[in-house]
Amino acid sequence: MPYVTVNGCEYFVKDTEEGPETIVFGHGYLMTHRLFDAQVDALSDSYRCIAFDWRGQGMTQITTGGYDVRDLARDVASLLDAMDVDRCHYVGLSMGGFVGFRLLAHYGDRLHSAVLLDSDAGAESMLRWLKYQAMLTMVEHFGYDSVIDRVIPLMFGETFRREQPEAVEMWTERITAQDPRGIVPAGRGIFSRESALPLLGKARTPTLLMVGGEDVTTPPEKTAAAHDALPNSKMLIVPQAGHSSAVEQPEAVTHAIRRFLAEDISVPS
Repeated sequence: MPYVTVNGCEYFVKDTEEGPETIVFGHGYLMTHRLFDAQVDALSDSYRCIAFDWRGQGMTQITTGGYDVRDLARDVASLLDAMDVDRCHYVGLSMGGFVGFRLLAHYGDRLHSAVLLDSDAGAESMLRWLKYQAMLTMVEHFGYDSVIDRVIPLMFGETFRREQPEAVEMWTERITAQDPRGIVPAGRGIFSRESALPLLGKARTPTLLMVGGEDVTTPPEKTAAAHDALPNSKMLIVPQAGHSSAVEQPEAVTHAIRRFLAEDISVPS
């Protein structure tokens, strides 16, 4: 079942199909479900793993009109319905984390737990909003070449860029292969999001917050603000990782997820 229709959109879905509990993975902006390849490969020995591409990204349909993180949270809930998943563990990075905070606030009854990486529960500052809107306009009119040199340092930490240039090149090719017709409206929607911080005080879902120590896009202080707002959360800094910690330090991230689910989550049988 590689495609699942969700709220009028054909979502591309990778489903390992077997496992007593389900982990759903929501990738970051400009990426695809491939962001979590290492985690899906490792965790599928114990869990059913579902990884998908967001609207307008990867192999999921480009839909007309705008949408925001609230719409995407609704898509996740509908995807669970379509795939007969009552409750899941949700793992989201960056954009996937933006959605994850809304899931915690509005769909907590669908979650056993949440693991949110390199993300921000707050709104973008006006300065960053203006910067990102300008970059989106450049992509819309002139393509990725006009901004990619500024994007890559936002996506990956200094250590990864220095030590794994071939991997950086591979991800650069994947990013620039995305269709701007899907990427631009997605960016305008997520970067204009309202803060979720006031919504998190009533969230009771066990949550692990992880952030790369070299993340300049959503630095650790952003994660700390979400940690302070959530009543039932833990926070972990991933050394030598930037904004894409699941790719930059895959073993450390996978180990942290596995340990959190095994030791901190009690799921009724």
